Amino acid sequence: MTTNTETTKAEPAWLVAARQPRWTPEVAAQVVRAWEEEGGTQSAFMRKHGLPRERLRFWTRRREGKEGARAAMAFVPVEMAPAGRSEARREQGEAVQVEVNGVRVRVEAGASQELVARVLKAVKEVQGC
Repeated sequence: MTTNTETTKAEPAWLVAARQPRWTPEVAAQVVRAWEEEGGTQSAFMRKHGLPRERLRFWTRRREGKEGARAAMAFVPVEMAPAGRSEARREQGEAVQVEVNGVRVRVEAGASQELVARVLKAVKEVQGC
């Protein structure tokens, strides 16, 4: 009986682990990273590696916070200022202000997209929007 050990040796550890009936969050993260690095569609990636497409779809949705999974909340820098000071700063540059259910978020020009996304996600989770 001959076995093809070359194929097994060439496979990355994440692929071997991904062929198990259940994935741990660590294995899922490795598979999602591998798919993102390779590019292309989820279907093509999973077909290429002989894995069920729905499993990758589940883990990418879960990572994005869909399907009831809650991402860890984190603190972001916040500045509290009297109304007069806020008005003075507003005149200095471009900004967007959003108010939802009594929570006001002001985004100054130059704020990173990642910071704004984290703040809005935290407000959404707290407010149940």
